[in-house]
Amino acid sequence: MTSPPTTDVVNTIEAARPPSAARPAMLATISGLSAVVMWGLAPVATRAAVTQLAPLPLTVLRALMAALVCLPWCVRGLRRLDRAELLRAIAGGLLGTVGYNVPVALGVQWLPASTAALVLATEPVCILLLARLFLGRRTPRWAWAGSAVALSGVAVIAGPEALPSDSGTRALEGIALVLLGTLLFGAYTIVLRPLSTTHGAGTATAISTTIGAVPYLLFAGTLTPQRLTSIAPAAWGELAFLALGTSVAGILLWNFSVARIDSTRAGLLLFLEPLVGVTGGLVLLGEHLSSASLAGGAVLVAGITIAWAAQRPAKMPST
Repeated sequence: MTSPPTTDVVNTIEAARPPSAARPAMLATISGLSAVVMWGLAPVATRAAVTQLAPLPLTVLRALMAALVCLPWCVRGLRRLDRAELLRAIAGGLLGTVGYNVPVALGVQWLPASTAALVLATEPVCILLLARLFLGRRTPRWAWAGSAVALSGVAVIAGPEALPSDSGTRALEGIALVLLGTLLFGAYTIVLRPLSTTHGAGTATAISTTIGAVPYLLFAGTLTPQRLTSIAPAAWGELAFLALGTSVAGILLWNFSVARIDSTRAGLLLFLEPLVGVTGGLVLLGEHLSSASLAGGAVLVAGITIAWAAQRPAKMPST
C-alpha cells in the first residue's frame, strides 16, 4: 500500500497548474463561503421553525425533504460507482447526515447556544487533525497559529456565557456530543472528497444525502398528517431553506469547494459560521450587536487570514 502524498508533493502539483487554474480556485472559495453563509443562517431559521415543529420531527422532515430532491441524481450516480466507492458514499452519508446532526441535536439541548457555537467552531481544527492522522497531511505552523487566533475570536463572540454554569454531567455530556458531531463532520469532509473529485460534487452530494436520510425513516411516524397540516406557511419557507438550502445546496457548494481547494484549506472557512450567525441575528431577528462581537469578528477574520495564507500552495521557482 502506498503512502499518502505529502504536503510538498501536493503543493508542487498545485503550483504546476497554469495561471488559468486560479479562476476555478476563486470560484471554489466563493462556493465554500456561500455554503458557510447558509449554514451560519441555519440556526436563525431553526429557531423560528421549532416554534411550529418539535426538534425531532423537524430534523426528520428536513432530511427526508432533502433526500427526495436528491433521489433522481442519486439513482443515476449509483450506477457509476464501483464497490469501494459505494462503501465510501455510504460512510460519507452516515457521517454527514446522521453522525453530525444527531449528536449535535442531542448535545445542544444541555448547553447554552454560545457554548454550542464555540464547540462547533472547532470544526476546522478537527479537519486539520483528521487530515494529519489519516492522510499524513502536514499543516504549516502558521496555519495552526491562525486557527488558534480564529478560535479565540469565536470565544470573544460567544462571550462569558459560553462557560456553562452547570458543572454537572449534563453539560459535559452536551459538550462531548457536540464535539463528536464536529469530528464526524470533519470525517465526512475528508471521506467524501475523492468522490467529489472523481464523479463531481453533484453526484457525491446526491448519493450521500439520500443514503444518509435512510435511518431517519425509522422516525417517519413522528410526521403525522395532523402535525404537518398545522405548520404555518412561513414555517414551510423556513423548512425549505433548511432542507433545500443548507442540506442540499449548502452541501453541494461545500463539496465543490473541498474538491478543488483541499479539505484543510476549505475547512478554515467554517470559522466564519459564528460571525454569519451573529449577522443573521442582527439583520433578521433585530438582535443587538455588542462591541465584543465586533472585536471577536475582527480577531476571527485576522486568524483566518493568517491560516489561509500559511496554506497557500508554494510557487515553483522560475527557470
